[in-house]
Amino acid sequence: MKRCLLLFDLDGTLLLTGGAGTRSFERSFLKHYGVRVDTQRVRMDGKTDPAIARELLSLYGLPSDDPAVQKVLSGYVEALDSEVAASPGYHVLQGVEVALKELSQRSDVVIGLATGNLESGARIKLERGKLNQFFPFGGFGSDSENRPEIVRIAVRRGKEYAKEDFGPGDIVVIGDTPRDIDAGKAASVKVLAVASGSFDLEALRACSPDAVVKSLSPVSEWLSSLFPEI
Repeated sequence: MKRCLLLFDLDGTLLLTGGAGTRSFERSFLKHYGVRVDTQRVRMDGKTDPAIARELLSLYGLPSDDPAVQKVLSGYVEALDSEVAASPGYHVLQGVEVALKELSQRSDVVIGLATGNLESGARIKLERGKLNQFFPFGGFGSDSENRPEIVRIAVRRGKEYAKEDFGPGDIVVIGDTPRDIDAGKAASVKVLAVASGSFDLEALRACSPDAVVKSLSPVSEWLSSLFPEI
């Protein structure tokens, strides 16, 4: 039986935290540097957490070496738990729960994560929406600052988890930004773009993914277009 590996981005693809992530970065900078950063000066869509921390450090004239990045990220994760729990704008995106439940019940599909979030941060964000159960493995910003490398790590872990040697044509990165599309292409796998975040269908189509949809549900609509044989 042919199986496929689906690797999901998190923010804007599965859920929105209502600004919990940006507030956590702000709290970390205030705690460690006494600086009130304006996170609106940095475009975060599709970037890794380490890259965001490094960019903010540089923007405010602070050391941006790896130890400084790790200091910011430790404060970020420390703040994220309470920020996600209290965020009134947190919500799982429309159609996501239905799609994940359907996919998790299929024997021809294996699902994981490929996200710029640190793994600890990703798990915090997923937990409130009770989505952690669907993602036993993934590639994370805590693995690499480089998005294509995160995809490659997620693929390797997916192969180990499923005990199957998925080929490039059996693997799909699913995300809501041009950076997700670029990362999937750089890792030589298929890409499904979802217009559920900050980019509309037209903007995503311009990046030439393998398929573009408005929502992850219904699953049959996009899964059959990417894999006619399953």
